[in-house]
Parts: sequence; C-alpha cells; structure tokens
Amino acid sequence: MSLMWFYDDVPEEYQNFRQEAQRLEKEHLETRTALRDAQAELRADPKNPQLQARMTELETKLADLDKRAPWISQGIPLEILLWGVPH
Repeated sequence: MSLMWFYDDVPEEYQNFRQEAQRLEKEHLETRTALRDAQAELRADPKNPQLQARMTELETKLADLDKRAPWISQGIPLEILLWGVPH
C-alpha cells in the first residue's frame, strides 16, 4: 500500500519541530495571559511598585520569546509554509 498524503507518514523533523514549537507556544500563551492579568491589576492599583515590576518582567520575557521564536507572533503558522500541502 502506497502512502498518498504527507500526513500518513510524518517526517521526524516535523515531529521534532512541533514538539519544540508547542512548548514555546505554551510558554508564550502563559506569559501573554499573565501580562494581561497584570495589566488589569495595575489599572486597579496604578501606584503599586510590585505590579509595575511584574509587568516589566513579563514584557521582557515576552520580548525574549519573540526574539527566540519570531514565528509565534506571525499570522501564518510556519509549519504551513514549510510542510503544508501546495496550492
């Protein structure tokens, strides 16, 4: 029986990429969510230095993630461009 579609036999490189990408995407989502919550808390108490420090820390972490994996913030998933079905 011959394989007809790419998805029937996924290459190891793709599996490795997806594992790493999912880890980074999860970290990115958790950081964005924490940043959103910290912004909401800071609006309620704008003079709180602990919240300001937390916001700065989260913004720095998010910027670092965007530098390490810029494709996370892009509109088109990278794996579609690399391994997607051609038009």
